[in-house]
Amino acid sequence: MPENFQSPAKILIRKEWSKKLIEFVKRKLQKKIIYLGLPSPDAKDILEWIDSLDGVIAFQCRDYRHRSAREQSRKAVDTLEKQLDKLIRQKKIETFAVYDGYIEEVILRGRDNSDIDFRQDDVITVYNLDFCNQITSPIKFVDKEGNIEEAFKFDAIHELLKYQRSIKNQSKKFIMFLTIHCGYEGKELENFINHHHDSGISSYHNNIKKLPDKSLKKPRFLKSYMLDSLKEYFKTQGFIPEFLPVIYYQGVGGNKLLHFTIFGTGMPEKTGTASFFQDIPELLKQKFITVLDNKFELLKEGNIEENDVQLNPTEIFSKSKTYKKYWIKK
Repeated sequence: MPENFQSPAKILIRKEWSKKLIEFVKRKLQKKIIYLGLPSPDAKDILEWIDSLDGVIAFQCRDYRHRSAREQSRKAVDTLEKQLDKLIRQKKIETFAVYDGYIEEVILRGRDNSDIDFRQDDVITVYNLDFCNQITSPIKFVDKEGNIEEAFKFDAIHELLKYQRSIKNQSKKFIMFLTIHCGYEGKELENFINHHHDSGISSYHNNIKKLPDKSLKKPRFLKSYMLDSLKEYFKTQGFIPEFLPVIYYQGVGGNKLLHFTIFGTGMPEKTGTASFFQDIPELLKQKFITVLDNKFELLKEGNIEENDVQLNPTEIFSKSKTYKKYWIKK
C-alpha cells in the first residue's frame, strides 16, 4: 500500500473508530479474533489492534501501481512477513499467512504469485479491505491455465463471503471495514445510477443529479452503489448486513476516500438469503461523518437535506435490531 494513505484522518479512524469496534467485538464474542486484510508492509493497522488479534491473513502486492509479475521486487512482501514473524516470536499473535499479490487475483485464482495455495479455514472476525483505487476498475491477472483475466474488487468480497459461509461454525459474526477511493469509472456504476429498479434509490439519485458541484455528487453516488451492492452480497451468502454511517475524509495528497463499516451476522436458523433490517434510502439520507481538527464531526455541505447520526460507533450498533436479536446472549 502506498505510504501516502497514512494520513492523520486515516490514523484517527484506525484508532478511534475501528479499534473501539474490534475491542467491542472481542468482548462480545469471547473468542479468537482472526484478521484478514491488506495492511501496509509495516502493518500499522495490525500493530494498532494487536491486543485484540489472535491470527492474521494478509495480502501484499509487490508493486501497487502495476500488474503482478515475478520479476518485481518482493521487498514489500518480505517486510510484512518479517513484521508478522516478529509478532509471533513476541507471542502477540498465534498464526499468520502472507499472500503475494492483489487480493482479487489471489482469491479468484486460488493461489498467490509465489504459488502458495489460498486457504481460509477459520471464520474471519475482522476484514480490513483498503481498496484505495477505483472500486470499479479491474486489474488483469494470469489464471491457473495461463489466460489473462480481469478481476474487480467486488469479486474478491463476494468470494470471501462464500469462504466464510462454507466454514462449519454456528457462530459467524464479523465486522468488515472497507475503504475506497471516491474516483470511479465503469459501466456497472453508470447503469446503477441511471437504471436502478428501486424507486427509493432512483429518487435519491434524481435529487443528487440536481446538485451543482460534481464533488458533492460523486461520493453520494458511490455510497449508494456500495450500500446496495454489499447488501445483496451479504444477504445472498446468508449474512445479515448492518451498516454504520459512512466516513468521508481526505487523505494525503487530496485523495477523497469513503470508509464503510459493516457488521455481518450469519443466520443461525436457516440457509439461503438472509434478512435485512435497515432501509437503503434511509441510510442514503444520513450525513457523512468526517474528520476535522483530529476529531469526528458531521459533514455539512450546502443545502443538502441529510439526517444527523451519532458519532460513537459502538452505541450505533448496540441500538440496532441486528445486535438486539443476534448479538445479545439470551
